Amino acid sequence: MAVALSNIAGMRSRIRQLIDREDTAYFSDAEVDEFLESAVDEFVNQYYSVFEVNQEVRDKLQSLVNKTTASFPAGTLEYALSGLSDYMRLLSATLTNDPKTRVKIIQLSDLSAYLSDPFNKATDESPVIYIKGSKLYIVGPSRKTDVDIYWLKYTNTFDDLPSHTYEELCNITARRILATLGDPRYEIQAREITTERRG
Repeated sequence: MAVALSNIAGMRSRIRQLIDREDTAYFSDAEVDEFLESAVDEFVNQYYSVFEVNQEVRDKLQSLVNKTTASFPAGTLEYALSGLSDYMRLLSATLTNDPKTRVKIIQLSDLSAYLSDPFNKATDESPVIYIKGSKLYIVGPSRKTDVDIYWLKYTNTFDDLPSHTYEELCNITARRILATLGDPRYEIQAREITTERRG
């Protein structure tokens, strides 16, 4: 009998189906929920790292994609972030008045190359942004600049994701529980998840 994966009760039931065996330890609802939260975190992190690979990956995380327009005043060129944890997963940035011009997202450690290297120097036509502390900085523009920033919302809640991901989330959760128990079925479950991700 198929379990409806539309709510937390259905998710718990499916996870228990996947790990159920006579000698498997019992986990309370709260414990299963903790494993599910960590599975959501793993799922989002894994697909964030390959977000641009194909449409299937983008569809799995589409409900988490947000857009913010950051306005960098002339002379300041910094933008205070709200909810810094969200912006740690930047996807892309473009100039608001010219969406075809992408703003390169760099790490703070790469900044010196864009300040002093004449072959990589950031300009009005080729700006870069980076996060430092709780602010977003833009390098290159000499005037007020508006940038559309696309970022992935942080979540560890399964219902923030589309329903077509729920079965995969249940499998990841089951694998995590089996690994905790040292259950030999962990390897089988891990192979099934890897096969499913390859499509």
